Amino acid sequence: MSTAADSTTKPTLDTSENGCLRRLFDDLYKDLDLLLADLPNEALLWQPFEESPWQGPSNPLGKIVAHAVSSTFYLLRRAEYSMGRREWGAVDGDEGREEFGPPNHEIEYLRARAKRSQEFVHSFLDGATSEELGAMRPHPKRPINFVARQDLLHALDHLSQHIGHGQITRQLWAIQAAG
Repeated sequence: MSTAADSTTKPTLDTSENGCLRRLFDDLYKDLDLLLADLPNEALLWQPFEESPWQGPSNPLGKIVAHAVSSTFYLLRRAEYSMGRREWGAVDGDEGREEFGPPNHEIEYLRARAKRSQEFVHSFLDGATSEELGAMRPHPKRPINFVARQDLLHALDHLSQHIGHGQITRQLWAIQAAG
């Protein structure tokens, strides 16, 4: 005799390297979306301070988020270079030198940009094998080597770090906006 409980299927969890990385990136992109939720556009240009005795001025929230997104593209494209999927001249962020341009002063633009970045991460992970992630390739001009897996992990770490910076900056903005 079978019961209804016998016929239900348990959801499967992808425990592969790429499955785990996808979940980690997706968690960060949820944090990034929460960071931008319900903010006015002017919050993207606000800086907690102009000058500091340690490492100069602070960055505005919009620049922090734009850099987080752009560097994710850049580092994954560098991983693609290591894997032989693209040439060095095609390794850049999603908006090249315009990563901090005026469109990034609008919340909805940055949210859409973050979504495109997440889709790029998914596409990268869907197409990468463990063997490919171990690929290494030298820089075309400097005496250094790039390893695809290292760039992938660097992208995860870098995104996480900048989301943390953005969260602190948003908290400081909220304090001054409420005062």
